[in-house]
Amino acid sequence: MLRFASGPREFAADFTTVVYPFFEAFCDAIRVLHDGYINDRIRLLIGAPECDLLLQAAAHSSQAVLKINLWPDHKRSALLPEPTVFVFEGARQEIISPFVAALRSVRAGMSDVEFEQEYRAPFPTAAYAALMQRAP
Repeated sequence: MLRFASGPREFAADFTTVVYPFFEAFCDAIRVLHDGYINDRIRLLIGAPECDLLLQAAAHSSQAVLKINLWPDHKRSALLPEPTVFVFEGARQEIISPFVAALRSVRAGMSDVEFEQEYRAPFPTAAYAALMQRAP
């Protein structure tokens, strides 16, 4: 289940698509969001639908933007403007904390062997460890 909420705005959807191979890039982007400049688009899901997370923050700002686009399939060029389903502008930590909690849950709920069996790739240990060094 993918769920985001901010005040009265909420987006929730149940997906059966693949999150990995973007797990490492996602961990790196959340780590950079702690205090650095970021203007990244991370594909989160592949298949139908596909999901992009856009993370934006200026270098010395405590504020950031999270934008979620949900594409019905891989034919992204056919949809303009981007199909944005959720936007949050606020403190960086308000974006980071839920993602860190979800990543900790994934890590605690699955051994390396189970992760590799499920996603046919090794768990991105280095990217996860670097993120958790910065996480509260």
